[in-house]
Amino acid sequence: MRPTGKLKIAMMAIVILLSCGTANAQRWRWHSRPYRVVTVVTRPDVTVHVGNRFTQKERFRMAIAYLKDHDYLTVKRYAKITELSKAAAKAELDAFAADKDRPIEAVIRGKKKVYILKK
Repeated sequence: MRPTGKLKIAMMAIVILLSCGTANAQRWRWHSRPYRVVTVVTRPDVTVHVGNRFTQKERFRMAIAYLKDHDYLTVKRYAKITELSKAAAKAELDAFAADKDRPIEAVIRGKKKVYILKK
C-alpha cells in the first residue's frame, strides 16, 4: 500500500515535531546547567596595623611642624612625609581633626580636603 498525499503530510509533520522536540530538549538541557556562585570579598579601606618607623606622636609633630611653615597639608603630602599609604594617612589626619584637643582642622578648598591649624 502506497501512502497518499495527506498521509505523507501527516507523517512528515510528526517527524518534524519529534525532531524539534528532541532538539529543544537538548538545547534546554544545555542551558539548565547550575549557575556559579561567586563570593566577592572586599578589602577594608584602612588596615589597622601600620608598619612604620614613626610613632603616631612623631607623625603628629611632623604634621604640626609642616603646618607652621605652610598654609595647609594635603593627604598626599602627609603620606610622603610620614611614609604611610594614602588611605592610612587620610584616616590618621581625619582622626587628628576629629580630636578636639588637637590643633588640626579639616576644611574643603575647591575639590580637595585639606588640613590646617585651628585659629
